[in-house]
Amino acid sequence: MRLRLGLAIEYNFSNAIRTEEETVDFVRVEVERRRMTPKRWIPRLFMFFAGFVLLLISLILMITIIGILPGLGLGSLGVFLIFGAFFGGERFECPRCGFKNNFVTYGKHNETCRKCKQNIAIDWIKYNKGEKVNLN
Repeated sequence: MRLRLGLAIEYNFSNAIRTEEETVDFVRVEVERRRMTPKRWIPRLFMFFAGFVLLLISLILMITIIGILPGLGLGSLGVFLIFGAFFGGERFECPRCGFKNNFVTYGKHNETCRKCKQNIAIDWIKYNKGEKVNLN
């Protein structure tokens, strides 16, 4: 009895041997970690304050019985705005298919292309006064 798991792995139940039909390949991409300029931190600051104000309004609404449901909605929106203010990352281009809208969060070292599903290893680099510094 055989069970096929995905495209790459086949599991044989009769003698419990795991075989791989094809190797899983990945591509390395260098992604530059950009500096926090005012163009990048002013919208984040605005998002944080908007989320904080929505949380305060939701707390005031949840005091009354009628305002519990709208307060929960505004509170969840405020939490998402605060989370989004501190959520950072960079965009990169897939070397296999050329898709440019892939996004990786800071600190992550692997990602999958959203278009071609290629495994991509991320090498974080930081440009410090014209020289390349590897952050791994």
